[in-house]
Amino acid sequence: MNQNLNYFFIAATVSIVIGLLASAAGKAKPKINVNGMYVLEYPKLIKGFAVGISVFCIGGLVLLALFVPIKDDGDKWAMIFLFLFAFLFAVYFYIEFFTVKILVGPTGIEGTSGWRGKRKYSWSDIEKITYSPVTMWFKITAHDKTPLRIHAWIGGLQQFQKCFIENLPEEKWLSAHEKFMKDGRVVKG
Repeated sequence: MNQNLNYFFIAATVSIVIGLLASAAGKAKPKINVNGMYVLEYPKLIKGFAVGISVFCIGGLVLLALFVPIKDDGDKWAMIFLFLFAFLFAVYFYIEFFTVKILVGPTGIEGTSGWRGKRKYSWSDIEKITYSPVTMWFKITAHDKTPLRIHAWIGGLQQFQKCFIENLPEEKWLSAHEKFMKDGRVVKG
């Protein structure tokens, strides 16, 4: 019975943390830059969570390495693998949460990320906007350009939606908007 209670508390804790992160994203307000474009970035709570979980994992492994003796080669390789895994997650969190910036306004969308660099799309370039409830990503497909993806937890998403509704014909965005509005995991603002 004690084991089942542990599973309950773990599931409840994970649900609460995910709910808080989604809420932070839904309530985040975008800044406006000098060109009058909305600047969409991940909220500070999500960035802080990424740093915190990275420090917790790597710090925990450091403490484990300091206080639990490595007995054989298998333990050594397991520790190396765990450190590598934690480091890769820390790098992923940095690239995703600290380098992604979306600018959206009356002229179009600009996306900057550590993954694909800077990309710019005028509204007339955009062929279609889709939304995946599985990955929680909006995907912007444009003529002869690499698609731009925007995660549903980026702050200021309501401004992004307002801009594409105002600047694109309905057939290019309606399906994405309907799927997004049905996604119960996303705080709509």
